[in-house]
Amino acid sequence: KIFDNYSVAIRQWKAQHSHCQLLHGYALKFKVWFESIEPLEEKQLDEMNWIMDYGGFKDTDAEPTPGNGLKKWMNYMWDHTTLIEKDDPQLETFKYMEVMDKMGAESCAKLVYDKFNERMAVTGGGRVKVVKVECWEADRNSSIYQE
Repeated sequence: KIFDNYSVAIRQWKAQHSHCQLLHGYALKFKVWFESIEPLEEKQLDEMNWIMDYGGFKDTDAEPTPGNGLKKWMNYMWDHTTLIEKDDPQLETFKYMEVMDKMGAESCAKLVYDKFNERMAVTGGGRVKVVKVECWEADRNSSIYQE
């Protein structure tokens, strides 16, 4: 599943050797891979013969069928946000922005991986997991997180 068109401003203050130490922008894109946690092949698909219902990412209060809320979370985290690390010396200046434990495409991919698996464990019968997330910061630069 591709989640894209996320415009973010990023500051990686530790990158003193490059422009990344300054506030700069990216158009982030994520690719998320899913697989069934069921070991038996005949139990891997649901009643619609799907491993993952891609329509299930809608809001948790959606009618007539609630989703897992992950699309809303993705928009909250990545749609026109400013991201900095929690130990940034200018943290007070950026207090009203999204503060990250770590900053970089690698950390963004891991955050999506963790959040999706957290939600997948409690929705859809807990029968699906994310196995890999790729985050692009540009068409030629991406990072993958998988365990």
